[in-house]
Formats: sequence, structure tokens, C-alpha cells
Amino acid sequence: MQPDALPTGADLAASVVAFFTAGFSKLITCGVIILICLLAVRISTFLIRRFFEGRIAQNRHVDTAKANTLGSIVSSIASYAIYFVGICSILIELGVPSTSLAAVLGTGTVAIGLAAQNVIKDIIAGFFILLEDQFSVGDTISTQGLTGTVEEISIRATRIRADDGTLHIIPNGSITIVSNMNKEFITAIVETDVAYEENLGHVFDVLQDEMEKTSDLEGLQQTPVLLGVTALGANGVTLRITAKCEPGAKYRIERELRLRIKNRLDQESISIPYPQCMIHFAEKE
Repeated sequence: MQPDALPTGADLAASVVAFFTAGFSKLITCGVIILICLLAVRISTFLIRRFFEGRIAQNRHVDTAKANTLGSIVSSIASYAIYFVGICSILIELGVPSTSLAAVLGTGTVAIGLAAQNVIKDIIAGFFILLEDQFSVGDTISTQGLTGTVEEISIRATRIRADDGTLHIIPNGSITIVSNMNKEFITAIVETDVAYEENLGHVFDVLQDEMEKTSDLEGLQQTPVLLGVTALGANGVTLRITAKCEPGAKYRIERELRLRIKNRLDQESISIPYPQCMIHFAEKE
């Protein structure tokens, strides 16, 4: 048997040329993939921004800052998805088997999902809070047994400030039921007690007349309504007044109505009851 012939210089040159040609071709392909990804990111960012700008233009109630935040989040998600597809395409082009790549990505996805499931839950919940406009910065809300003014909404957590100044940080995934006191209007409710000895017809006329004079109150949408008797208490009769007002004006209007009711009842000499104790003395025989 004759030994294999040694490669000639022409064969080596051809092999080197083929190697560099294949490598250069792969580099060109990878470069094209990167350019396509960059172009796709710019196009998706532009379309998403135009979409949210259109929502703001069509609906003046859409919060601009919230729309911008949503646009930024959606753009980031789209960009990451495009880059992910581009990186996978480049790895496959460089010779990484697609089956191995899929196995590694699947294992990594499961590991990340198990380790950060609470974070993912908070992010998804925060996205829907912003998308559905459940509440905005500056709204007064009640959730998880806490009431306060929303100071910040992030994709991870919501911060609300209580009346006593306490700042509560609530993960978005923990927010299940929200009571928003800043949607279109809110009802101020004021209750007052009068003594049993008073003529309720006269009391109704006095209070109704006083409520007709509240048109100067800022934030009041309608004249307060005297609903009537809501309770017969141990010391007096409870009357309820409701007033439809603008969001954020509820507590100020309630305080002002209580002040006006108290002053008017004093002017009309109508008694406001207070706890009393009657003592009987029995004479000894």
C-alpha cells in the first residue's frame, strides 16, 4: 500500500481560502442579523410610541406620564424579544446546535421562573394596573386594609402615603381589590344628631335651607341632599346629608358642612344631644 499523498501547497491555500470565505460569510450573516434586529427595534419603538400618543390624543383622561411609562415598558419588552431572537439566530449561524440551544434556554427559563416567580407576578400585576388605569398618582385608594394617597406606581410596587405620613410600599402582586376614591366623583357623607325633643320638620327646613347656601363651596358638584333619619340612638335622632363632590374634595367638604351645620343649629337654638345620666334619689321610710 502506498502512503497517502501529502497535501500540496495549492490544496493548503484552497483550504485556507475556503475557511476564511466560510468565516467571512458567517460574519456577514451575523452582521445582517444585527442590522435587522436594530431596524426592528427602531420600528417597534416608533409604532408603540405612535400607538400611545394616539390613545392620549383620543382620550383626554389618559394620564400622559402613565402612557409614557406603559410605552417604555412595552418597548423594552419588544426590544428584549427581538434581541433574544437575534442572539439565538447568531448562535445557530456560528454552529451551535439548535437542539442544545433549546435545551439550555429551556432549563434556564425554568430556573429563572422558579427563582423569581413572585417578582414576575408583581411585574405582570403592575403592567395591568397601568394598562387598565386602575388608579393613578395622586389618587386616594384603599387596598390591603390601607388607605392613603398614591405617590408612585412602578412596575414592581405601589407606594401610598397614609394621612399620618406613613409610607406604605405594597407589591403589585399583592393588590387584589382596590377602592379608588378619585374616579369622576365621590360622595361626602355627614351625619348629625338632634335631640328627641326637637321638631324634626323644623330641623329639616333649617338644614335644607343651609344646604341651599353651599354653592360657594369649591369642589361641590351638586347641592347637598338631606336624606332624613338614619338612626334612633340612645341620646338623639341621627340625620344624614350627602353631597356629590369632585375627587379629592371629600374630606374638606365634609369638614366645612359639619361646621356650617353646627353654627346654623346654634343660631336656631336646636339642641345637639350629648350623653346624660339621670339619677333618682329614693327617700327612706
